Amino acid sequence: MKYTLTILILFVFTTNVFSQECDETTKARMIKSGISDKTIEEQCGKINEKEEKSDNTENIDSDEEQKVSENFVSEVKEEKQIIRFAVGSASGTFSFTDSYDTVLSGDFDHDLSGAGASLGYYKVNENNLIFGGGFTSFTVSGSTTKSKDKVAGYYTYYHSTYGYFDVEITVTKFHNSYFYGLVGYNFNFSENFSFQPNIRLGSRTLTAEWTEYIKFYSYTNLSIEYSESSSEFGLDIDLPFIFKIDEKIEIGANICGCGGDLEYVSGTSTYKFTSINGFNLIVDFKL
Repeated sequence: MKYTLTILILFVFTTNVFSQECDETTKARMIKSGISDKTIEEQCGKINEKEEKSDNTENIDSDEEQKVSENFVSEVKEEKQIIRFAVGSASGTFSFTDSYDTVLSGDFDHDLSGAGASLGYYKVNENNLIFGGGFTSFTVSGSTTKSKDKVAGYYTYYHSTYGYFDVEITVTKFHNSYFYGLVGYNFNFSENFSFQPNIRLGSRTLTAEWTEYIKFYSYTNLSIEYSESSSEFGLDIDLPFIFKIDEKIEIGANICGCGGDLEYVSGTSTYKFTSINGFNLIVDFKL
C-alpha cells in the first residue's frame, strides 16, 4: 500500500511538472524526484523545440513584413520618366457688344464646343518632385447664330441709313496652342494610385476666325470674314490622378484650368472669345 501511494504521488507530481515550462527550477525539481536525465532531456527538448519553432515563425513573418515595406518605399522613391498622352473635351463662349448700336449687344452671345489633345514628357525623381514640359492644342467652334430676337419672315433691326437688316455670326474656330514647362509633386496614396498636381508655364498662341453675315432689305447683302491672333504668357494648373496598370503603362484623368481669352475691337464693336480644356483622359508610357 505504501509503495502504491508513493508511485501515485510521483505520477501526479511529474505530470504537473511536464505541464509547466521547462526552466531551470523545473529541471531541478525533476532531478530531486528521481526522474532520469534521458526523460528530462526528452521532455525539455520537445518543449524547447516547440518554443524555437514558434520564435522562428514570428521572425519569418516579421522579416516578410519588413521586406514588403522596404520594397514599397523603394518603389515610391524610384526615379521614373514618362511620355504622357491626353485627350479630352473643350468648351468656350463668344460674346459681342457694340457701343454705338447698343441694340446689338448681347444678341449673338453663345457657347462654343470642341476637343483637344496634349503630349508631354514627365520626370519624377527620388523625392517625388515632377519636372517636364509639353505641347497642348485644342479648338472650339460654334454654329451660325442669329439674333435672339429674330422672328421668321421679318427683319430684326433698323438703321437710319441702311434701313432694315439682319445679322448672323458664325465662329469658325477659336484655337489654343500652348508650349509649356512644368513643375509639380507626386503624392502616392498607394503602390498603384497617385495624385500629381503641377503648374504649367509657357507661351500660348490664340487664333480666332469668324464670319459676320449682314442681310439688308434695301442693299446688297454683305459677308465679312475675320481672323485675329495673339500670343501671350500662359499659366495653367493641372490636377491629374494616375492609376498604375503594369510596369510600363499607367492611365488616369485630369482636371485642368487650361485655357485662354481673346478680344478683338473693330470700331465700336467688340468681339470676345474664351476657351478652356477642363477634362482629359490620360495614358502614360514609362521609358
